[in-house]
Amino acid sequence: MNKSCLIDTFSHISRGRLARRGMLTSVLWIAVGSMLGGTQSPAFGQDDAKPAAKPAYPLAVATSGADIYTVDLDLPGVWKTSDATSLFARGTKLLRKPMNRPRCVAIHPAGGILVGDTATREIYWIESADAEPKPLNNGYLGVVMALAVSPDGKTIYAGDAEKRATFKLPIEGGKPELVARVNARGLAFDSEGKLWAVTPDAAAVKKIDVNNGEVEDVVTGRPFQYPNGLCWAGDHGYVTDGYGKCIWKITADGKTEKWHEGEPLVGPVGITVTDESIFVADPKQKQVYEFNRESKAFKPRLEISGE
Repeated sequence: MNKSCLIDTFSHISRGRLARRGMLTSVLWIAVGSMLGGTQSPAFGQDDAKPAAKPAYPLAVATSGADIYTVDLDLPGVWKTSDATSLFARGTKLLRKPMNRPRCVAIHPAGGILVGDTATREIYWIESADAEPKPLNNGYLGVVMALAVSPDGKTIYAGDAEKRATFKLPIEGGKPELVARVNARGLAFDSEGKLWAVTPDAAAVKKIDVNNGEVEDVVTGRPFQYPNGLCWAGDHGYVTDGYGKCIWKITADGKTEKWHEGEPLVGPVGITVTDESIFVADPKQKQVYEFNRESKAFKPRLEISGE
């Protein structure tokens, strides 16, 4: 991994730590202001009380029918896009509170979404708009970077960057169990029930047999500059490359080719796929783009009323 990759990796994983230090400073200033008879700084409580006007750092994306769910790391929270974009779940800027640093999202089979939150070491189930986040793993995991739900809808799989491993837990919640020592940054199931993972390690793409934990290295040699997310469609998958500003197509036997490069992508991270489209979250563009899988035509999907 080159120097720029190390810097970007530190940036992604450490954004929460730096934000928390800044928040601690704000709290201290508020306390000092109170003792001196001053007023509270508007940079703390007020920002946490009102909805954000527009996306700040869209990092991950998932779809359910016509609905698009986008995790916003710096909001923090989750946007929902149907005909327009609105706030589905608002997190908090308060340290160690639910949804302080959400990073990944998956669709819950019973409705709503699953969100991985690194600040509280939790996976939350948010059943509906503005619903209270329901914790599922009792804080056992660390930096959850990727989520996937098994084809039968009974099991959640999570890639934990802190433990550099992939875990599973029941859909209703419980203590996670180790599946494989795979440092997944993106996870997706194929039609045969095999779990695919993109990693920052020597083998960029791995295939996991979740029944016995066996791992196969599929893409080696680091063809991607900085892979972030992975999705699977039929007999092939797609991987986002943040430094390459592109989307790669990969086959089950490990062949790779660039599917789309350049405009509008600047730093693509999250990715998901439907029968007709590929959706990509690009935090540097503060946008989610929908690409037609045949024509490759694209359009922005985060459209806030009043902008």
